[in-house]
Amino acid sequence: MLTVGFSTRNITPSIGAFIPGLFERRKATGVADDLLARAAVLDDGAQTIAIVQVDTIALPNSVVLDARRHIQRETGIAPSSCLLAATHTHSGGPVADLFSTPCDLAYLKHLGERIAEAVIEAHANRRKCVVGTSVSHAPGVAFNRRFVMKDGTQVTHPGKMNPAIDYVAGPADDTVTVIGFADPKSRRPFGCIVQFACHATHMNGFEFSADYPHWIAQTLQGAYGEEFGVVFLNGPCGDITQVDNQSSRPLECGPYWCERTGRAVGGAALHALAIADYFSSASIDTATVGVSAAIRQASTKDLEKAKQRLKGVATDCEDVDVSYAREMLAVDALRRKCATASLEIQGVRIADTFLWTAPGEVFQAFATDVRARSPFTKTIGVELANGYFGYICTPEAYSGGGYEVRLARSSMLEETAGHTIADAASRLAELMHGRARKELSRLSKKRTWPTVVDTALDALNELERRRRTK
Repeated sequence: MLTVGFSTRNITPSIGAFIPGLFERRKATGVADDLLARAAVLDDGAQTIAIVQVDTIALPNSVVLDARRHIQRETGIAPSSCLLAATHTHSGGPVADLFSTPCDLAYLKHLGERIAEAVIEAHANRRKCVVGTSVSHAPGVAFNRRFVMKDGTQVTHPGKMNPAIDYVAGPADDTVTVIGFADPKSRRPFGCIVQFACHATHMNGFEFSADYPHWIAQTLQGAYGEEFGVVFLNGPCGDITQVDNQSSRPLECGPYWCERTGRAVGGAALHALAIADYFSSASIDTATVGVSAAIRQASTKDLEKAKQRLKGVATDCEDVDVSYAREMLAVDALRRKCATASLEIQGVRIADTFLWTAPGEVFQAFATDVRARSPFTKTIGVELANGYFGYICTPEAYSGGGYEVRLARSSMLEETAGHTIADAASRLAELMHGRARKELSRLSKKRTWPTVVDTALDALNELERRRRTK
């Protein structure tokens, strides 16, 4: 029988640490809510898989390697069986050199240790369970933030009700997918994995915050108790935001809007859990594939312009063009060391649900593509997992322009990288569906419901018995 365990660790940095996510430098003055590493460990007797939510803007490769090494040493879980994913909160700790905000190497070391501790404890906490998968929807809280303008260009966040907007440049998805774990006898859920796709950019202030994923957990634990395990996985949201640029309502930023989004997604997750049917038995599986993507090369002319722009400029200057000049030179230095990036694409199957990962901020169109090609009934993408290589944009975005495609360490892969990743994820879906074909064909017959004493049902049965004996 499947077993699962949950655990959390606090990863909130000290007050005064940098908060990455904007062009301007921010130092934390307080904590709105704790940053956490939330872990789930699944074991079906043949495989053991760790899945971890990390409340950071990204998860550098060094942290992934460090955490996986600790996890394998203490639990035996293979590195390739660990899915570690950032939530992309823009109110998290200093994990990467992003524009004017430096990373903190001591915090990176601490982060890897805390992630490993969460997995080790979750592994020790495993208990028997049945698993159920379900979907619901949270409309009105996530929107595509890129628009094709009337002049043919593409703009990110063109401003609310901008008359120059022609049409939205890509899709958004309001689906909330839930994988629930329940007691085998009572069928009462004691934990779940939730997936939804939206940038965690509600707070953006001077306090640490997990952003809206905090309120997803609060909503679920408010219904099922503080011990209820929650792991949130952010879906492909490279071009998805909480800001509705086609609405005249106020800008959707700040604590009110943060709670609003989290409660909406958490409420949808509650609905999905309520209607989930559980399988009497189910297995898990995982596989990884490596793909390569070239790092984009700036022209000699642009590099020279960047060097000239930085002459006489203070190192802490926060000007946007200055920041991009620094970034262009930083990307060029990376490319000179290694012109090609190696990306890990992971597939995880839990019962009838397939999860695929990418180490970057993936545009929603790629999630739509992989889902359309997948043989699974439920297919979900997980972004910013097992490393960080910046935005994964569509070719149309590169030709149209906009913030996400401008060369920087946050956007440095070649234009075809997204299709390479989507193709790899689709191959993993086919592979893992083929390995589980027999089980998947039987799963619909393995649905199970609790045996309960229901006085209302007993009364109805008694009335029916009396009617028949008259």
